[in-house]
This record gives sequence, structure tokens and C-alpha cells, in this order.
Amino acid sequence: MGFRRTQLPKTGATWVASTKDLMMILSVDVDLKKLFLLGRNFPWKKPAICPCCRQSHLWGHGFSATLFEGYPAALPMRRFLCPLCGCVIKCRPRGYFRRFQSTIAAIKSRLARRIEIGRWPSPDHGARGRHWLCSLKRKVLVYLGLQWRKCLIAGFDRLWQLAIVPV
Repeated sequence: MGFRRTQLPKTGATWVASTKDLMMILSVDVDLKKLFLLGRNFPWKKPAICPCCRQSHLWGHGFSATLFEGYPAALPMRRFLCPLCGCVIKCRPRGYFRRFQSTIAAIKSRLARRIEIGRWPSPDHGARGRHWLCSLKRKVLVYLGLQWRKCLIAGFDRLWQLAIVPV
């Protein structure tokens, strides 16, 4: 079992946290329309093994409400718990960045349109799109260097190949 030290916010004292604090995000093939209609009755497939310790027996650990673009309410994403290492595994639809409501393809196409034409595809994506563009520029500069600042969409693809969330 791995341990890490963490500072308590006000006292400055340290405490040891085990791997029970670990959260894994597992990308799975999920039909969001079907999930929206069925809710918690959606037939989730249990992962074969724990990605942390490779144990084969996982327990159901409830649901986590997650927002996705195009759906009026949060969708229930299934969670599983490994009884051996305490790792919580949250299922997430394939094609989405962690902590993002829009698909990777939608983010990339909106950024490409903004970079090529100079306008966002629709006015309701302005604030979110500005955040994506600012973050993309910053990450391209930090991870890829100055020579990439003129070709941001290629930088998007390159960062994604390097397993870095580009936005």
C-alpha cells in the first residue's frame, strides 16, 4: 500500500493518507441518450479488474451525478470500489476530457472555427470557449514551445498525443 503525506490546512500538522483516497477515472463506451432515459437502471458493465491493484472483485459504490452538454440534468455515472486497496473507480464516457462537459471533438471543432474565422460558432459558448482558447495557448507555450504558438490546432493534437489535456 502506498502512502502520501498531506498538510492539514490550519494546524500545519501532517497526517498520512493511504491509497483509499485514490480516485480512478475509467473511460467506458456509454450511450448517453440511453443513460438519460434509463437513469440508474442503465446496465453498467463492471470492470474486470481494479486498475490500481489488479484485484478481480469490485463492489458497486453508488453513483456520481455528472453534467454533460446537451442534457438538462446531471446523469448518474456508476462508481465501483475495490475492497482490497480502497480505490474508487468512476466510469466516464469515452470521448470526454476529465472534468469537461463537452466532447473532445466539439471542443476541438469550436476552437478550430474560432482560430480560423475569428468568431465562436454560437454565442452561448463564448465564456467557456475563451477559457479553452486561453488554456490551449498557455499549455502549447509551456509544453511545446514558441514555435507551436501559430499552429494551435496542431498543438491541440500533439498535447493529446502526449496524454496532456490541451484545454
